[in-house]
Amino acid sequence: MEENRTRTCLKLGLFLAFFFQGVICSFLNEENPYRHIAKLDQRGNYIVEWEVDWDTKRITFNVTVRTTGYVGFGLSTRGEVDGADIVIGGVDRNGRSYFGDHHGTRGQSLERDASQDWTLLDAWERGSRTFLSFSRAFETCDSEQDLPITDDLLNIIWTYGSTDNENPLNFRSRGELPVYLLDPDLVPRRLDERVPNNEQQPLLDRSTRVFNMTTTQRIQAQDTTYWCSFHKAPTTSKHHIIGFNSRFPTEQDRRHVHHLVIYRCHPPPGVDPATLFDTESEGGECYFIRDPNPMNTQYCTEDVHMFAVGARPAFYPEHVGIPLSASGPEYFLLQTHYDNPDLVPNLSITFSLEAYYTKNLREYDAGMITLGVITPGSTSIIIPPNSVDHLMVGHCAPGCTSQMFPQEGINVFASCLHTHQAGRAARYHHYRGDQELPWILTDDNYDFDYQQYRVLREERKVLPGDLLINRCTYDTTHTNGSAVIGGFSTRQEMCTGFLWYYTRSNAHAFCRSELKTDEYLDLVGVRTTRWDPNRRAMVITSPSQYRGVSMTDYATNYIDWDAEMREDIQQRHIYDAHVSQCPRFTPDAVPTNAQLQTEGAPAPTPSRARGRGPTNAGTTASQVPMSSFPANVPRYEPPSQCSRAEERGRVGSGWARN
Repeated sequence: MEENRTRTCLKLGLFLAFFFQGVICSFLNEENPYRHIAKLDQRGNYIVEWEVDWDTKRITFNVTVRTTGYVGFGLSTRGEVDGADIVIGGVDRNGRSYFGDHHGTRGQSLERDASQDWTLLDAWERGSRTFLSFSRAFETCDSEQDLPITDDLLNIIWTYGSTDNENPLNFRSRGELPVYLLDPDLVPRRLDERVPNNEQQPLLDRSTRVFNMTTTQRIQAQDTTYWCSFHKAPTTSKHHIIGFNSRFPTEQDRRHVHHLVIYRCHPPPGVDPATLFDTESEGGECYFIRDPNPMNTQYCTEDVHMFAVGARPAFYPEHVGIPLSASGPEYFLLQTHYDNPDLVPNLSITFSLEAYYTKNLREYDAGMITLGVITPGSTSIIIPPNSVDHLMVGHCAPGCTSQMFPQEGINVFASCLHTHQAGRAARYHHYRGDQELPWILTDDNYDFDYQQYRVLREERKVLPGDLLINRCTYDTTHTNGSAVIGGFSTRQEMCTGFLWYYTRSNAHAFCRSELKTDEYLDLVGVRTTRWDPNRRAMVITSPSQYRGVSMTDYATNYIDWDAEMREDIQQRHIYDAHVSQCPRFTPDAVPTNAQLQTEGAPAPTPSRARGRGPTNAGTTASQVPMSSFPANVPRYEPPSQCSRAEERGRVGSGWARN
């Protein structure tokens, strides 16, 4: 019944839309977050809708294309034909439908699959349009010729031709769209640039307003610029922010902004925030959210939201909202990472970060936590040259979660994974005692150019004493023989992630780690480093024979990357004890600025800490939260509809210690 209603509604709606410029009636609605729509080209010549059915574990796709020839639709890991899972279909001149399941080969050709795992549900032509409806199971167990549909990023690839017998590989009309097919989507359709005819749909309800943080900045001919500016909240009474969007007037503006992070500012008690943040200054460079930056950034350390390259709008579930002006007038710090690898001089970049807020308060106050490896992390991130699948981990130690989270824990409802250009995969591991729980978020096909805020299908409870591990996988075969270190540039690396949760505490700003064991420092040969603001790089301060050498230069030219060294540093990156950095106060306490350990602040160095297990940290420097990867805990394996042999072939190797 529902399937027939859907088809009838879609046919009627598309007819009205394309012949009378009406609104599309389809199976898309605001109530079901697993129903999606996107126009795959700017002119709307190719429109796709998909619906996820979690009961049957199938996805139904509807495509409507401005052609009377063939229609091609596929799924690919990197937007390429090689290895792609592709269907070709249409309606011939006699009104008969045709449809076939194919796969792409290394020779950029298509071969018909031995097992036809896509099902054609409907096909028709009207005027200049062809409509196809088809479905596929998440997992076909045809690992040689099909791609599994998982939580990983996939690219929808598309093409069409003017005739039915045209060679689909001519690709005169083609494109791709990165998507997380199984994720829920809470973005109002009016704000989604991918949605056709979205100007005809309402924005949001009448109570919603926009807090617009617009910035125009001229950046110099330097690879990386971190710029901070203050923005005053538009209200003095409590509201809830329910979503964020970023707008770029031109493609040049979009291309040169790598990320935006917004921080809430907390002035000292009794100090008027306007005296600290309401200045006429356009801002300044701010690689660390702390002194010695001349701006008052040390008061702005509570993470609120982040946007990264390629991201679409981000909206929260209807029971949570980010508090705005809960205690009267307040200010936010906006940190912008400008990316200028071609060293173009005097670039003027404009963008707007829009915060959508409402006076209709939601049930819970939401907050955000930053996890991962401390950046720039001195020696914590050193990825050997010409490496494939090199792993890095950042810990939020049980000693930290015991301090940070209330007894009932926190509820995580969204997440975002973040690396730079060498990143190929990322994952949040979650441990409780001697058990690994299901991953909070994973992407084994990570794409630097599409870093999306992702709402979880099921909220996750994180309790005091839990261990969170942010795992990143890197490939440096593209760096022309250079090692890659942790740093601010997109040519350097991060292993960072973000969790959105409720109920908010302003103590939960960050929980990160670094490697500081004597054995690890002896291995890499570097003891201490410092940030050189003139060179915009981390340089070595000890041992003395390398003083003044940049970490990138040292890791590339002063380390002998033989097989033994590569294996040793990989094992230590995973299994050596980590020193975690986190707020040192109880979750309900309001921190003073002296208590806040801010971005870049060093953690104490443990003495010969290898082999120590997790410890519960107190509030003194001598009780540093530490943790080691639980090597003897059975790892979590996601359920599969296929045999164990096939499943093991798909789970990434290199995580379980031999």
